[in-house]
Amino acid sequence: MVQQTLPMSSHLVIVGFGPVSGYKYSRCIRAALQSGAIAGYSVVDLESQRDAVQRRVASLPAQPIHTVFVPGADVRDDPEAALSHVAPFLKDRANEGAGTLKVVIATEPQAHESYLRHCMLAGYDTLTTKPLLVPMRDGVFDGGSIYQRTKDLLACANGGKGQHSLIVLDRHHGIYEKRIRSQLAVMMERLNVPITSVNLKTASGVWNLPYEYALREDHPYKYGYGMLMHGSYHYVDLVTRLLQMNRRMYADDELCLRVSGFSAFPSDQAKRLPLGILNRLDNCPEHMASFDPGFPYGETDVVASFALCFRRSRATLCLGTIALEQTTPGMRSWGAFPEVPYNVNGRLHCTDVDVRLGTLFSVNGHVVKVPISSRKSQSDLRGKNIGIVTSRSNALVTGTQDFLSEERITQPYGNSFSYAAESALFQDWIDGKRTYSNLDSHLATAAMTDALARVVQSNGETIEIDFDFEEPEWPPITYISNAVVSEGRAMQFSAYR
Repeated sequence: MVQQTLPMSSHLVIVGFGPVSGYKYSRCIRAALQSGAIAGYSVVDLESQRDAVQRRVASLPAQPIHTVFVPGADVRDDPEAALSHVAPFLKDRANEGAGTLKVVIATEPQAHESYLRHCMLAGYDTLTTKPLLVPMRDGVFDGGSIYQRTKDLLACANGGKGQHSLIVLDRHHGIYEKRIRSQLAVMMERLNVPITSVNLKTASGVWNLPYEYALREDHPYKYGYGMLMHGSYHYVDLVTRLLQMNRRMYADDELCLRVSGFSAFPSDQAKRLPLGILNRLDNCPEHMASFDPGFPYGETDVVASFALCFRRSRATLCLGTIALEQTTPGMRSWGAFPEVPYNVNGRLHCTDVDVRLGTLFSVNGHVVKVPISSRKSQSDLRGKNIGIVTSRSNALVTGTQDFLSEERITQPYGNSFSYAAESALFQDWIDGKRTYSNLDSHLATAAMTDALARVVQSNGETIEIDFDFEEPEWPPITYISNAVVSEGRAMQFSAYR
């Protein structure tokens, strides 16, 4: 393994390199090292993660230049205390060169806010894993404060010099962005019609035993947050940005969003899954005592409906649904809990997105990630990635080629749609380019996430929020489907470039 030296202008520090974040960012680091974007990196993590970090970096083409392990049981216990160890280390790295220090914040989400504030005030560039922040009150998730806390954090960022982005998969995704959003953008401009319907459902296939909800530290449920603050943020962001596309048609109107829905929790699992199956999976009945069915564990599943309305007239602009579920078919069999639970305990992933432009045009994306048939073991992460995009059009009115168009896209294992999208964002960030995922662009998503968190708490009540957010900045359109080609050539769509 080669020891490399970080150039004066390129300082990269990864804060949080354990089993889950380490798997993701080790691949990004490997690619950045091979491309020459960086010549080296440094790592910060908890003392409890020392062995996991050392195993991870052992597979990389270069060792970290500096490694720091923070003492203490967990950053969650006292993020500010952990920061007192990390802040001097970051300052030393910043002083080593003339370039801006770049910090990846991949800690447990409860610590994101403290690290971000410090980096913002110090002027470092940051790239944070989703979700941006997880507000807590008395040790329990405080979902109703997400929006205000995000606004406060953005005010702190606007007072500093650094550039700050959030890593999410939808903004550069080969299906959601390059096929679905791009087609919608072109057709909305061609027809001057808004999005009138958005329906999304995602199934992540994560199967926990009851006592495991009380034990897990990666993507935990025992602190009062669950599916919504785990993988669902990607899809909440996608739905929110699709709704924001309507600002192209209604730039000055006052809009509001009404949301209502229901949730399921770990305490519901005994009624939702056969007892015979649960007993067969459970090889450790003595651990069941650690599961308290009355404890406020985070949700496993959220299903909500919404209406985007004009505030004054109450006229409906867009209707939709969003289903964020983990109690869905997965890969887990009779074995013990895998070593890398989030990546192995599940991953029969399936997401469907359907967006309609009134009576004129619609596009549907179906994305699946499933394990290959020739897996070597239960910890073999290789999978097939398939995307199917279907467009339906009133071709006589829209001027498209067909009433129905279908495209099938596949990605090889090791380069899934999600990995490719996040890697593209990481690469743009490390190169100092526009990521299209700066923190300001996540304010609307924070409002939507806040509303859904309150839906989880209220279970059935309608939550209404203002939705007067501007149209986002989009990545350039680089692909045009046959579904929007007229007379053998793509239409001009300069307003969306």
